Amino acid sequence: MEQSITLISIIHVFAALFLIVVVLLQDSKGGGIGGAFGAGGASQSLFGASGGANFLVKVTRVVAVVFMLTCIGLTYILSRTHSRSVIDQLPTAPATTNNAVAPSGSAAPAQAAPNQPAPSP
Repeated sequence: MEQSITLISIIHVFAALFLIVVVLLQDSKGGGIGGAFGAGGASQSLFGASGGANFLVKVTRVVAVVFMLTCIGLTYILSRTHSRSVIDQLPTAPATTNNAVAPSGSAAPAQAAPNQPAPSP
């Protein structure tokens, strides 16, 4: 189970990073980063006049679907596993105090702490 969570998490992170890069490379009305680095002109000569835009749109769709599927997969897997809190892992120690107080209704007097006078009755 841990291996599948790790594998899906790695794919999820790479899909997110690749999706960011692909979206930034696309031409927008302002030219985008793709035009600033010259990738816009290179993609037009490589894929034709509109082939680069269509290719990047298709890649964006595929990566977005992979990203969404990994989101859903991780949510499903992690909601089914029993997670324990850090507080559940703390050791339980018996409560000890320096001042031992007699339970109510008991005839035993309360013990005084060291270096303190005993309470008067």
